Amino acid sequence: MLAQKASDIAKEAMGKGHNCCEAVLMAANEVWSLKLSPDTLAAGVFFKEGMGSGCSCGALVGLVMISGILSRKYPHPLGKELAPYLYRRFKEQFGSSCCRVLCSNRPLRERIGKKGCKILTGNTATLMVEVWGEVIRGTEQNFRNYTNAQ
Repeated sequence: MLAQKASDIAKEAMGKGHNCCEAVLMAANEVWSLKLSPDTLAAGVFFKEGMGSGCSCGALVGLVMISGILSRKYPHPLGKELAPYLYRRFKEQFGSSCCRVLCSNRPLRERIGKKGCKILTGNTATLMVEVWGEVIRGTEQNFRNYTNAQ
């Protein structure tokens, strides 16, 4: 349910003109009520189309960025190995981390109106929830258990 909500938010953000990196950040911000500052959300603005070179998928960049933000409040069990893990998962799921490659491997119908980018970004938001959902739920539940015991 939360994964689908994150995916829908990311796709909707892209439909409103935001890029894939911004869309992942916005999805995380909304599904977990992070209250990220406008400046933090704006940090993703130049990660569209592989930063103009086509070399890095902005959705992956957004996933790594939000993971850094989340890890400050919710320590992830993978610790410093999280970024390499996210990179590997992304490549396994989508076939590449390179925007240019991802776009060129899509069927023509998915290239029209960035439909393929919206699908990939929505799926990246789903991956984000898969990687972080249990960590966040567990940390918040432990906090509630601790405060209720006081």
